[in-house]
Amino acid sequence: MPPIYLNLGCADHPRQGFINIDLDAVGADVQWAPGQALPWEHGTLAGIYSAHFLQRLGRNQAIRLLHECRRALQPGGVIRLVCTDLEALIDDYLSNRGHPEAPGIGRGEWLNMAIRQHAWTFDAEELTRICTMVGLEPVAITEAGASSDPQLSGLDAPMPGQLVLEFRKTPRQLAADAQPLVSIVMPTYKTEHLYDALGSALNQTYRNLEILVCDDCPTDEIERICADLSQHDPRVRYVRNPDAGKDIGRLNHVLCLNEARGEFVKFLNDDDLLDLECVERMLDSFRRYPDVTLVTSKRQRIDQYGEPLADIAATQAPVADDSLIEGLSLGTALMQSQINFVGEPSTVMFRRADMLGITPDFMSVDQQPIAWASDVAIFLNLALRGNTVYLIQPLSSFRIHGEQCQVLYGAAAQGESRRCWAIMRDFWARHEFDKAI
Repeated sequence: MPPIYLNLGCADHPRQGFINIDLDAVGADVQWAPGQALPWEHGTLAGIYSAHFLQRLGRNQAIRLLHECRRALQPGGVIRLVCTDLEALIDDYLSNRGHPEAPGIGRGEWLNMAIRQHAWTFDAEELTRICTMVGLEPVAITEAGASSDPQLSGLDAPMPGQLVLEFRKTPRQLAADAQPLVSIVMPTYKTEHLYDALGSALNQTYRNLEILVCDDCPTDEIERICADLSQHDPRVRYVRNPDAGKDIGRLNHVLCLNEARGEFVKFLNDDDLLDLECVERMLDSFRRYPDVTLVTSKRQRIDQYGEPLADIAATQAPVADDSLIEGLSLGTALMQSQINFVGEPSTVMFRRADMLGITPDFMSVDQQPIAWASDVAIFLNLALRGNTVYLIQPLSSFRIHGEQCQVLYGAAAQGESRRCWAIMRDFWARHEFDKAI
């Protein structure tokens, strides 16, 4: 089939070689209403051109439409967005630039008229943040009218005060023969179960690994253990946390992500265990499915001696078979149930690049650090960018014992936990990600 290009918001300017879509334009090939899914299968569209359409929608409608565009684009497909630039409007106002085409209209009246023509007016910063949030990566535009996709070049009518940005759907599916570096990152504090945890990492059937140990321990015991192991296996790398002791391990998790060198990140807490095929099985999911940002599995609760414990509500598998779960559905289920059925950090794997643009760090939502249930913050950010694979075979073991942070600080942190869950629920509901389309 020939590549499919979409002219999104064609108004009275339908274009040849494109499928023209609009809210109510007479010349459109397809009529679309806000809140509806785009009528194309996942990964169908080669490219999308949209001029002055997003500003006709409310902010949440625009975000959901951009999320739909990412879903419908082929891996590597480009979306070119043209909008009135909020920054240019304000600059005209502050610079007191006249508008000879509208005599008698002062700058304040002009600014109000210009903004009120739109349901929402974007600047480059906000539009880039939104597109990145839903899994579209910015593409540099080298010259006016030019596009990274020749089919989208030369379409813009030159106008002052116009914002033109391009974004690409990140190709996510791992090639069948790819052997990427995976960083098993270990935010460490205690040594009681450390040798067992390190052994489960070093003995993985997948061998292209680094085992990065970030040390929060007040003594040098963990450093000595790593120095000894690295003599026999150079994949072990040690980093001392310069902020050791300042929080309950949160900064150490951030250090792990920042220091990791692998394309993929696999967390492992110092008292947990990985199944020997964990990394290999999870990489297979990234090979099998396109547009996946998170792979997780059932996990086994164990006691301090490594003996199995019964499931609780959070560790019961949410699906009967290995499944691909759409990202917004996953996030909505987490927010509505307030049960972390996805797992602790030791349970999941994701691409490092997918988390680097989140501010102030990757365990934040709505630009607010999540101090408790921070793993759920990670999952929400990844759910916005793509889908999740859930494997029903337990590929990690989560150790329950008296020295866990959840045990030591759980009662004192109940208020903080409620606050963090409230931030995440508000973010999800405020953007209407919980509304089906």
